[in-house]
Amino acid sequence: MSGLTAVDLFAGLGGFTEGARRAGARVVWAANHWRLAVDFHAANHAEVQHACEDLHLTDWTKVPSVDLVLASPACQGHSRARGVERPHHDAARATAWAVVSAVEALRPRAFVVENVTEFLSWTLYPSWRSALDALGYSVAESLIDAADLSVPQHRKRVFVVGLRNRRLFMLPTPAKRHRPAREILDLDEGGADWVPVDAPDPRGGDRL
Repeated sequence: MSGLTAVDLFAGLGGFTEGARRAGARVVWAANHWRLAVDFHAANHAEVQHACEDLHLTDWTKVPSVDLVLASPACQGHSRARGVERPHHDAARATAWAVVSAVEALRPRAFVVENVTEFLSWTLYPSWRSALDALGYSVAESLIDAADLSVPQHRKRVFVVGLRNRRLFMLPTPAKRHRPAREILDLDEGGADWVPVDAPDPRGGDRL
């Protein structure tokens, strides 16, 4: 990835941008519709140009040309944690179409889209993927659990990767040692400052 430039769409605190930086890419533009997210990203990555706007309405001719599009469209409409289906979930799922618009306008060498695994079960996912195929990209999905990368958390995500040269590319999925959370938590830190939590027991008892 060394020397590549990128945009970060639906940027949050800056994790995707930081990952790109560590891999050798330079994010030059990042956007989100939520001002708080943009402000946090700007605090963490002041060198990046920022925009706070609805990405469905973005004028892509004003966005820098880049080698790589990184995107994390809203996952709330796909996640099983969303609960009962609501009208706003359709709007959340539809944010993925902004990726197609960005790829069509910017014509990057590659794109990487991250989302919950249920993204692949979205009714319109085949059409969404076909649109990217039609733009001349080879598209492949990789399912990755953060625990397999030695992150002390099971966090399964799908990464949809597209390459403009039509060469199929699958992300490597190494299975590293799973680390328990106790390896990063110092439960002895604080000593006497720790106090018991006085909260109702969710199992029906009086207290935890």
